[in-house]
Amino acid sequence: MLPTGLERTVLWVTVIVLVKVFAIVDFHIDDDPKSDAQVCCMVEHTFPQEPYRVCHEQHATPQMDNGTVMCIHQCYYKAIGMFAADGKVNTDAYIKYRDELDPTLRDAFSYSMVVCAKIIAKRMNNNIAEVNRMRCSPLPYLFNRCLMEVGIGNCPPERWMNSSLCDKLLEVIVKKYGPGIIHKPVE
Repeated sequence: MLPTGLERTVLWVTVIVLVKVFAIVDFHIDDDPKSDAQVCCMVEHTFPQEPYRVCHEQHATPQMDNGTVMCIHQCYYKAIGMFAADGKVNTDAYIKYRDELDPTLRDAFSYSMVVCAKIIAKRMNNNIAEVNRMRCSPLPYLFNRCLMEVGIGNCPPERWMNSSLCDKLLEVIVKKYGPGIIHKPVE
């Protein structure tokens, strides 16, 4: 029996979500350098790996629900100094990170920071009651997920992986955030 249109859509969304979750922080956690989840835009991130392992061990649960994922990311991004103890974005740390990127990636990252700050501030404000009920702040996860997704949308052509999966992922990202996230023409 073939899956229905709805089942195919649910399956596709599940695949996209899994790619997104693991693409936010992927340090070759299985020690396989070919496992990098950011396969659509070839970027090697320089965030330290060990704090993520520690945070994962502290917060992981058998179910790995959304709340747990938020706690792991909050712990990690605070540990590496990207978020302050009060939960706010450490803009200076992100600017320092941007300045250490390959020059071909700096403009896209700068653009992503501005776009994502606006998008996430609006989402957090529109869902303040839900945010206040969460065990951990979703801000570090959502902000860095947005940076990753908008970064994929603005990937320099020489780093883009031409594949139908990547093209589909780009479509989903543009649909999610709107065409205004693209700083360069889509080729």
